[in-house]
Amino acid sequence: MWFFPFTHLRFVLPAAAFLWIALSPASAVTLIDGPEAKVSGTTATINWSTDVASGTKVSFGTSADALTLKAEGDVTTHHTVSLRSLQPRTIYYYVIGSARMKLGTGSFTTTMTGAKVVEKPAPTEKKAHPSTRAPPAPLKAPPATVTWASLDSLPDHFSRHGPDFDARSSEDYAAQAWTFLQRARHQGLPMKWDDSAGGTLRVWDPAKRIFAAYTRAGKTRTFFKPGSSEYWNKQPGRIVHSTDLSF
Repeated sequence: MWFFPFTHLRFVLPAAAFLWIALSPASAVTLIDGPEAKVSGTTATINWSTDVASGTKVSFGTSADALTLKAEGDVTTHHTVSLRSLQPRTIYYYVIGSARMKLGTGSFTTTMTGAKVVEKPAPTEKKAHPSTRAPPAPLKAPPATVTWASLDSLPDHFSRHGPDFDARSSEDYAAQAWTFLQRARHQGLPMKWDDSAGGTLRVWDPAKRIFAAYTRAGKTRTFFKPGSSEYWNKQPGRIVHSTDLSF
């Protein structure tokens, strides 16, 4: 019988184990700035920063549930991807990260004028610099008898959608709907105009997922929060800008 001392034993790891060790990341990638979308006409440039170098990838599309378009960049800590030849006056949704991980989401709206617009997701908003001009004072909404298109329908709309906005009464709900239109015009939120049924203006806030519809005179038809952004994509009408409105 032969005996071997334990000091002569060797343990050999499979080659796959060495490969796994070599490819294992030293640390997880963390998003430290952005994403930020700079829009000029039908081109959008998306920027973000990570704490360590990683791949650069953007998945995007006109539906938040179907980001079928892809764009990639270099392995770096300061990531930049340009999306060109986009549809004019259209909302795009995007996810940024690398081939292996998702780091952030956002949306932007293309224009026709070529004017530069910078859009950031609401969760990553930064505090305004003290020198930034203060926003205009909030306007006092007229009574519902002036702002709501069909007063007979207001109680039903308030009952179904008032909780979406923590509205205290139907009057408060109608006032919030009127204020939303003023904010949409000031901020240039996405709008569609439908000539049928006497004319309907549809307005969408992609960040807060608020939808509203108004008459040709600016009176509210409905005001609520759809369950999915796909609701806006299915709405009829042509894209218009707040400067196109006559009321």
